[in-house]
Amino acid sequence: MSTKKSFCKSVRHISLLAALALLGSGQALADEGGKAGCRIEWSKLNLTAQQSQQIDQLDQQWQQDFRSLKPLIDEAQRKKQRLLESHNADPLEIMRLQASIDQWKQQLNQAATANYLKKRQILNESQQHQLEQMLREKFEAKQRELHPGINTEPLPSRMQGLIQRVKNIWAPASNSP
Repeated sequence: MSTKKSFCKSVRHISLLAALALLGSGQALADEGGKAGCRIEWSKLNLTAQQSQQIDQLDQQWQQDFRSLKPLIDEAQRKKQRLLESHNADPLEIMRLQASIDQWKQQLNQAATANYLKKRQILNESQQHQLEQMLREKFEAKQRELHPGINTEPLPSRMQGLIQRVKNIWAPASNSP
């Protein structure tokens, strides 16, 4: 595969991962146990029986990860709230709790992202293209929901200028001796 083609494919995948992040899928998964946010309808991808089974196994793994960390996050948040409401609470204890909460949320977000990437690997190229389109549509719908009437131009169109600038930066470097 040529360097330019590889670069363009990498940019496209980064763009979609960014869109996924902007949709809050990792955060939505971390906050809602996969029940809200960017819920992907895997069944719309015409999965084989084996693919469906693998996706189900990954869903079960995600639920297990979520169930192990969510109670810790909830308890730490309740404890932090009680401390914040107290006039003589130890600021270091509050900060320690916040650091723990952030760490556990980060673990969940990383697990959500890793889980999504594993699911995407299960798909064939056609299904991956369908998934990209589904994510693009969800992203655009979320953007319209969050910002009605503001910049309704789709993400790929808005990013073309940025992608072209990046290509221009890399192009001279690849032509140098």
